[in-house]
Amino acid sequence: MFDPSSYGDAIADVYDDWYGDISDVEGTVAAVVALAAGGPVLELGVGTGRLALPLAAAGAEVHGIDASPAMVERLRAKPGGADLPVMVGDFAEELPQVPGGFAVVLVAFNTFLNLVAPGAQERCLDRVVGALRPDGAFVVEAFVPGDDHVASGVDVRSVGTDEVVLSVFRREGPNVVGSLVSLSPAGGVRLRPWSIRPRGPEELDQLAAAAGLTLESRHAGWRGEPFTDLDDRHVTVYRRGGGSFGAVIRS
Repeated sequence: MFDPSSYGDAIADVYDDWYGDISDVEGTVAAVVALAAGGPVLELGVGTGRLALPLAAAGAEVHGIDASPAMVERLRAKPGGADLPVMVGDFAEELPQVPGGFAVVLVAFNTFLNLVAPGAQERCLDRVVGALRPDGAFVVEAFVPGDDHVASGVDVRSVGTDEVVLSVFRREGPNVVGSLVSLSPAGGVRLRPWSIRPRGPEELDQLAAAAGLTLESRHAGWRGEPFTDLDDRHVTVYRRGGGSFGAVIRS
């Protein structure tokens, strides 16, 4: 049965090899450190520390939460990993707390979309608001769903002399479920399940507003790249508190 820990537990042994360079780590660190301005940072889906460890090395006070014990075990085995306060848990249901609240809550690279249970994304946003400072920032990085609602498919992720990795997926209602299928002489067939609940930027804005978060900015990347209707990824900053949506930066 697929649950919040399933993806992380299945991918932990290869995560650093497969996803170590999946996004702009330096840009993420610089942007989050600037937003935090010396305050504490909470990363949702901290995983093996791909972002948390560089953030800590840059001087940020970093906390984390992840549903996968296997991912957190890998993080704690790394230099400096055991020093980070990390909770093992479902971040749709509970979040760590610090006195005064977090300056920044970060959820990177589609991790928010991994919340697929009915109402899980909404519950997570409520928890985020409760964990933030009154003026704290919630930062979301996610892909922009396309208009082509493919019912099912197979993507070739990698082809090597000793391993082939495929991504097999299909749509089930509002969710897309799939599995990374690795084929190798040494390991045979290995399935690593995943599931996402795609949300476009406008949908995320509506969910955030309902939770009490105000849109501050949206860019196409971590270095302030202008966001346009042609971009397939966005980095969005919301602020805790009332008020109307801020201006979205577009070119």
